[in-house]
Amino acid sequence: MGCAGAHCGLALVAASIFRRELVASLDQGAILQVLSAALMGQLFSLRCAVYLPEADGLRLVHERGLRAQEAPAFLRQADVRLALAVMHEPVLVGEMGPGALRDAFSAARLALAVPLSLANAPEGVVALGERASGAPFANEDREFAFTLARQAAAALETVRLHQVQVEKQRQDREMQIARGIQQSLFPSGSPSIPGFELSAVSIPCYEVGGDHYDFMPLTGGRWALAVADVSGKGTPASLLMSGVHAWLRALAGTAAPGPLMARLNRFLCASTQAHRYVTLFYAELDPLQRRLTYVNGGHVPPFLLRADGRRERLTEGGPALGFIEEADYERGQVVLEEGDVLALVTDGVTEGVYPEDMEKGDAAVFASLSGTLAESAEDILQVLVASVQDAEVIGIADDLTALILKARSRS
Repeated sequence: MGCAGAHCGLALVAASIFRRELVASLDQGAILQVLSAALMGQLFSLRCAVYLPEADGLRLVHERGLRAQEAPAFLRQADVRLALAVMHEPVLVGEMGPGALRDAFSAARLALAVPLSLANAPEGVVALGERASGAPFANEDREFAFTLARQAAAALETVRLHQVQVEKQRQDREMQIARGIQQSLFPSGSPSIPGFELSAVSIPCYEVGGDHYDFMPLTGGRWALAVADVSGKGTPASLLMSGVHAWLRALAGTAAPGPLMARLNRFLCASTQAHRYVTLFYAELDPLQRRLTYVNGGHVPPFLLRADGRRERLTEGGPALGFIEEADYERGQVVLEEGDVLALVTDGVTEGVYPEDMEKGDAAVFASLSGTLAESAEDILQVLVASVQDAEVIGIADDLTALILKARSRS
């Protein structure tokens, strides 16, 4: 688009003055105020409307000189896409092709449409009413409007990027807080249990996760052990897991494992969404009797490797929690002798090694335990976690949690 040199020079000088005001602000409203004031003042127009992209169309975000509801508040993308696609420079509304954009501008007595473009891609549009004098818009008028509109588009993009950055920083801070809160729910260390070693870890797939483990002292020197996995990942799963943690802490030791699990299941059925559920392995260890009484609520069956090489899985229990309100849960019981190793894991361990073959994943866990049977619980845990992290799987596809209980001599 060309114009006389002197007129173009004046237009560009004026635009550069307004540009300083545009780039000085990180507020969309202030930028639009400067844009409309500059265009209306320089071109002697009495009305102005600015439309910016929103989800599925254009939203009227700023207007001056228009009567209430004179211009539509929203224009659908399907109705304006073609008109925007061909608007590469200012165009008189009367010369626009037929369509919703031309109809809307004509109804609002807007005469000149100027694209708000970045890299020659029109996204929004600013429309001006006729000049107060009735004179037509000259080439230098259009040049001024086009230059200022491009500068305004760049300033608005800067605002958008700044808002994205601010929002990301806010989310990062909130995620750090959530991560800290979730970490505080895990035990601060492993307890000292006569005749046993205990070690556990939980590694979330994201900043926060839906896996949990806990050990809680009970009366008579007994200990409650739990490993749980909430459906889903990230923040929603971590919020539900916080509730499960609180319920477990409140209920542990108040009833036998079977009734306790049934009660917790009813809580979850009554207070969570239908698509949310929890798998939970809950056990109570009596160190004096070396007896572990447990209930498996739809969880990955723990791996028990006996000192003599026998392998067992702890499967007694019932369905995952949150599915069937009146579900029954059967208890199981095992006695742990010196050298026996019990591994409580979530599916992030078994699927992390062989995501498409459950049997191979289970075999890999037993193989890891077999190779470290003589080691401490902490060393066994480290080798097991390393076997998952070193597997030929791109990253950890799920939260990873493991708890190792090893029976030592009675002395």
